[in-house]
Amino acid sequence: MKRGIIIVVAMAVVIIGLRAAFIIKSKHGAKEAAGAVPVSVQIVAPSDYDEVLELTGSVAAENQTDVPAKVPGKIIRYLLDEGAWVPRGQVVVTIDRDEVGVEFQEAVVESPISGWLTKRYFDTGAHVNPGMPLFQIADYSRVKLVVSVPESDISRVRPGQTAAVTIDAWPDQVFSGTVKKVSPTVDYLSRTVKAEVALPNVGLKLRPGMYGRAVIKVKHHTKGMVIPTTAILERDQGSQVFVVEQGRAAARQVRVGLDMGETSAIESGLKFGDRLIIAGQHSVTEGSPVEVVEEK
Repeated sequence: MKRGIIIVVAMAVVIIGLRAAFIIKSKHGAKEAAGAVPVSVQIVAPSDYDEVLELTGSVAAENQTDVPAKVPGKIIRYLLDEGAWVPRGQVVVTIDRDEVGVEFQEAVVESPISGWLTKRYFDTGAHVNPGMPLFQIADYSRVKLVVSVPESDISRVRPGQTAAVTIDAWPDQVFSGTVKKVSPTVDYLSRTVKAEVALPNVGLKLRPGMYGRAVIKVKHHTKGMVIPTTAILERDQGSQVFVVEQGRAAARQVRVGLDMGETSAIESGLKFGDRLIIAGQHSVTEGSPVEVVEEK
């Protein structure tokens, strides 16, 4: 009889203990769930992307020249106004020659190329000497954007690459161009080289001197690893991201190969299929419980 009572009491103690353990565990789980950080994740997947280089510069005519005086004297007159079309061989300026021992003789200055008269450097009556520029002729039916390439990027730019060009004067239009020439010399002051992006000029919208930006496509990558740049956190130990593993945040050190603004190409530290935290990453630490509220 006593033995039966002891067994019953022991079973009751065990049941009470199990129930207490279950209640404690349930409360702990509820407390942990209540403390979970809501996050959004993106599955890391292969992606194609273009490596580009953004450069700025000014528009210049494909064919442009300053025409100098060949004799000393006083400018008698300009035969054409700025903006006029000038065929090759057309007389633009006449000069009253001013040379000792030379009787009055009108000297003429012709245009060596066809184009528009874009500048007159002097007024009628001005005295000029040989070599001084009198006027500028520019044929801007085709133009080029002359850009400066930093020395560190010289190896990335070469003739034949395509470029998307925007001009401040035409902010809503993108002009398609091609890298035509890269200077072989480096400017020792700016540590840059000049490159020319050839552009068609339909409708003569582009004029010499306009400011523009060129986005040059330097390389195409296939099946790369591209993630939102905002997912990357800069820490003392380097670039870091968080992924979700078994309901918790796990830190990963990554190496960024290319920062493309809104997105970045990752060289190491992640693998395809990882659940990358792209929102809420600033609120988690290693091992933090998380609640995925959105998955892309």
